[in-house]
Amino acid sequence: MTSTFSTAPLRRPGMTRGIALALLPLRRYSTFSGRACRREFWAFSLLAFGALGGCYALMMWTYSAGWVITGMVLAALLAPVLVIPLIAVTIRRLHDIDESGWLALLILVPLGVFVFFPLMLLPPTPGSNRFGAREPSLMQPDT
Repeated sequence: MTSTFSTAPLRRPGMTRGIALALLPLRRYSTFSGRACRREFWAFSLLAFGALGGCYALMMWTYSAGWVITGMVLAALLAPVLVIPLIAVTIRRLHDIDESGWLALLILVPLGVFVFFPLMLLPPTPGSNRFGAREPSLMQPDT
């Protein structure tokens, strides 16, 4: 199975590769099939929650109504942009461990995050699974 998206920026060394990996789900926002490695999932999750956490910090740690409104507007603009890619990369990460994407609904169940979080830490299925082969450009030790 070939990917529609180029992964050429992922071959850059160091910090640039990490940033490219964190931004990859934004390019694949509508791809719910295939697989996503642990690094791709966690890099994008940290980016998304860091951006929304920054908006929250802007609202909570300032005493100016203008900054609170600015934080609310930024969060209102960022949340819709980040939620679909976050769902897509979560489903692809579940596919990487050979589980159904429907397990992502565990987040909606009270205390379901305690089951969901360890799933995201599991190592990938070696080789191919029912959701396809791992991307060779993303295959690194411990991904």
